[in-house]
Amino acid sequence: GISQSIKVSKVEISEETRKELQERFALIYTGQRRLARNLLRDVVGRYVGNEPDSLFALNEIQRVAALMKFELERGNVDELANLLNYHWELSKKVDKGSTNTLIDQIFASIEDFTAGKLVCGAGGGGFLQVIMKKGVTREQLRERLSEIFAGSGVDVWDCTFVM
Repeated sequence: GISQSIKVSKVEISEETRKELQERFALIYTGQRRLARNLLRDVVGRYVGNEPDSLFALNEIQRVAALMKFELERGNVDELANLLNYHWELSKKVDKGSTNTLIDQIFASIEDFTAGKLVCGAGGGGFLQVIMKKGVTREQLRERLSEIFAGSGVDVWDCTFVM
């Protein structure tokens, strides 16, 4: 294959932005796991097959990542949340299996609490990430999920950004 090299650039954010992001970010466990063994084959197959929606989404995801960095460095957490939503829509174009009924139900049940959402990893299970609206707490999110998904394993996990 083509020789590849990894380039890493640090995202420089202010202490105020870091604090806001820490307060507004939540990680939600779905109680499910998905084996993504066929994911790469499917995504690459659509790419090699020149499927327009897939090609557009893959290219757009790269642009959105650069915009996310830009907005974080500007301290604009609300625009980062909007970009997460857009990324989520693009991800579903790349792989329709990145979501399922439970994920859709979780996101719908907390829509009034969240400004942005995206599935972690390949999707289809595991963890969801959200940026909550200003003033919403993880405890409010946890209570809502507990009311609707009691006993299912769906829960908000404690997490901290390491910077």
